[in-house]
Amino acid sequence: MLSPSRKYSRIPLKTFAQILAHAPRRVGALMTSEVVTLRPDERFQQAVDLLGQNHFRHLLVADINGRIAGVISDRDVLRAKAEYDAETTLVSDVMTLEPLTVNPDTPLSDAVSMALDYRVNCFPVVDPSGKICGILTTTDLMHAFQKLLLGIDQLPESDHKQS
Repeated sequence: MLSPSRKYSRIPLKTFAQILAHAPRRVGALMTSEVVTLRPDERFQQAVDLLGQNHFRHLLVADINGRIAGVISDRDVLRAKAEYDAETTLVSDVMTLEPLTVNPDTPLSDAVSMALDYRVNCFPVVDPSGKICGILTTTDLMHAFQKLLLGIDQLPESDHKQS
């Protein structure tokens, strides 16, 4: 069995209220702002190469004005590689159109509900005009949850036992 990641250090907090006070509440607190994007008219091979060379599983597709046009996931790439010629197929042929989006002020609880309800693993984060300002993934949400649980683990058992 693999041991749990201890990448996130334990924060010395004393009470459950202090732990919750430090917990992120909005998408903007967790989103990744540095986003790799593709254009719809780029070759599908570019998506294959980017996903193969990096440690992420989703690419956002932006129009020439930086507005969200679609999303390509690693699963989309695997499905499409069997059906398309990567050299002649365009990103627009493979991307998911009109992805669900959130904005930086969206409550994280709403983002989690959307991920569960719609079974999606990433959300483009956009401003009111639809311009991309980041990405939020279920991995980001799991990191936040892990940090919260590590804080709870520091509490004495009596502080978080259920009656």
